This record gives sequence, C-alpha cells and structure tokens, in this order.
Amino acid sequence: MRLLEVFVRDEADLVVLVTGDTHQVAAVEVAKKLFPERSVHCAFPYKRKNKELAQVSDGSFKISRKNYLNHQFESPLTLRSGRQIERPSAW
Repeated sequence: MRLLEVFVRDEADLVVLVTGDTHQVAAVEVAKKLFPERSVHCAFPYKRKNKELAQVSDGSFKISRKNYLNHQFESPLTLRSGRQIERPSAW
C-alpha cells in the first residue's frame, strides 16, 4: 500500500496510479477516507480499463499506444552507475 505511505509521509497531494488492477480499489478507498483533501487518479495502461477503479478514484485516463511510442528512453540508456540497458526490440 505505497499509496497510503505516500500520503502518511506527506510526500504528495496528488497520486497517479498506473494500473488497471482491481486490487487497488481498497487502497484508493482508504486513502480517500483518511486523506479527503488529497487526490488519487488512475492512468490505465494501453488496452486496460477498470470501471470500479475509475469510479473510486478522483479521475482517470487511458495511456494510448502512441503515448508509449512517443515517451520511450533512448536505447541504450546509460544509468548513473555507467551501466547501459537496452530497450526490448519489440517496444
């Protein structure tokens, strides 16, 4: 329940969960009950949607296929450590 941890530690006023997982519904409900002045929004990955999660959150939106294509890191990506990682070719 990282969502609750973020609010308890006062690390954010708004959280965007990138998920379509029904298991997050309870966490969103508890967060809204304990922190009514804060917001929880859901970003649904491409081809995923969860009606129940959309209903309990303060807002939601879909991440389109085009968004994935337009917002990828360069490949290879060099990490601070100097290690390089490659993006899978299927992406």
